[in-house]
Amino acid sequence: MVNRIISVIAWLSIVFLIAPLLVIVGSSFTETDFVTFPPRGFTLRWYAEAMVAGGFVDAFFDSLMIAAATMTGVALIGIPSALGLRMGSTRTQTILRSMIMAPLTLPAIVSGIALLQVYYASGLDAPFVGIVVGHILITVPFFIRTVTAGLESVPNSILEAAESLGASRARVLFRVLLPSIIPSIGAGLAFVFILSFDEVTMSIFFSNPEIMPLPIRIYNYIEFSVEPVIAAISTILILSAFVLVALLQRVFGIDRAFAK
Repeated sequence: MVNRIISVIAWLSIVFLIAPLLVIVGSSFTETDFVTFPPRGFTLRWYAEAMVAGGFVDAFFDSLMIAAATMTGVALIGIPSALGLRMGSTRTQTILRSMIMAPLTLPAIVSGIALLQVYYASGLDAPFVGIVVGHILITVPFFIRTVTAGLESVPNSILEAAESLGASRARVLFRVLLPSIIPSIGAGLAFVFILSFDEVTMSIFFSNPEIMPLPIRIYNYIEFSVEPVIAAISTILILSAFVLVALLQRVFGIDRAFAK
């Protein structure tokens, strides 16, 4: 009886998560000029319009560049930090953990305002850099937590065995530890990419007509019109996220990222 109740709750949770996505996907095929579900008729018109209307294609590539730059910055910061949490002294671990988790204790809008003040005070005129720095600030804690989980799954006995065979600390790091956490790094970078691509709060402070991520472009567009073209764009993003996760699963096996 208990197992049946748990199964029902699990299925209801799945329906709760998937239902909004199904509504969006279905609405993207409607023949009406407004979003409706279930769709009335079937057409691909809104997908064609998404390619030419509102500068969505340019915004899509802006978001891709921002997400790629964010992933690079997060990897450069996050991997050494995660290794420090695993291999550093107790004091180093305490300091790093406090600093890493600090951005998560503040609302994103507060961090955005603070970063904007630093941006203006420095006299920097590079919106792309401002957006990327903001995205790194709010995504690096998630990446480090993911990589740390992978590091904790590597038994100390493996590292001790490598050292007992004469491997230096650097060799243990680069030839034993890092290869063992590739799935965790892949999973963390996937999360960073998705979070960066979808981020609104940080992006809105630094966006301008020259550099405008896709979420901000969509937000500006729906202020004046809620057409099915938005549902079509959302469907493309949903499918892209699924493809990305499937690809990373194929390449890195990210289901093993948190294996114990």
